[in-house]
Amino acid sequence: METSPILMIFFIGAGISIFSSLINKKVLGTEKARETKKRMQDVRSEMLEAQKSGDKKRMNECLTELMKINSEYMRLSLKPMVISLILVIIILLFLRNTYTGMVVATIPNTLPVVGGIKLDWFWWYFISTLIVSMTVKKILGI
Repeated sequence: METSPILMIFFIGAGISIFSSLINKKVLGTEKARETKKRMQDVRSEMLEAQKSGDKKRMNECLTELMKINSEYMRLSLKPMVISLILVIIILLFLRNTYTGMVVATIPNTLPVVGGIKLDWFWWYFISTLIVSMTVKKILGI
């Protein structure tokens, strides 16, 4: 029994979304990541106070510290992003080779403006992944 392209692409996109979200939750849900976020919030608050009082020197110090903390947070999030990116590239190459030139889904005519649009593999993958990713992130609290 052959699986339809619409289901296959949906399940592949959903799997990647769930996998990427779980990796992000694992890495960015650590105590170090929470601590870094908290420090960024504290420095932002301090910078707003300095801005209200007109203390430009303190504002610049806060901005420098905020940039340093943000850089640290970006380093934390880089690992899961690289892992996800490699996986997505491999999957996209597979999907491209398998489904190029094929209409895999059509938006129903009942939808105004966009109804009747035919979607190739990439757009169906994009829409599926976007919807699943937003849902999973909401459930996981990311």
